Amino acid sequence: WFGHLDAAIAQLEALPFPFVDRAALELALGVGRRRAQQILQPLVRHSIGRNGLADRDELIAHLRQIAAGDVAFYENRRRQRLSAVVEEWHRQAHLQPRVLVEAPAAVVNQEVETLPPGVYLAPGRIVLEDFSSPEEAKQKLLALIIAIGNNPDEFDARIS
Repeated sequence: WFGHLDAAIAQLEALPFPFVDRAALELALGVGRRRAQQILQPLVRHSIGRNGLADRDELIAHLRQIAAGDVAFYENRRRQRLSAVVEEWHRQAHLQPRVLVEAPAAVVNQEVETLPPGVYLAPGRIVLEDFSSPEEAKQKLLALIIAIGNNPDEFDARIS
């Protein structure tokens, strides 16, 4: 709610009555009942039944004071840092998108050490041989790709 205090203040200023209750503050700030009560409690000057009412102008001044204070400053700074982290995650995800491939259960846990016959790794070489159909070649390639994903360090060691 710290991020949109100006809009909330404008909404409160537009209210036709000089008093604000908890429900109106909830709507303006977009907060829950408990947070609205916490903000409103020190400003309650009148009561109607169990509902406390605060002077609208006093509440607005209080909200402006909160907006100018340390709590709002640090909350906004925390949100900016969080936003930067999330943006970096999105950027990295776009640079290295994950590709989902349907693979047989026998291949999902494939390791470099147990590649199928006809798949050989050596420094500077990757050999794929002894296949009789394009489907068999694809299965061997898939096994190699999954093995690389499961243990990239072992793959790097074998071809380096």
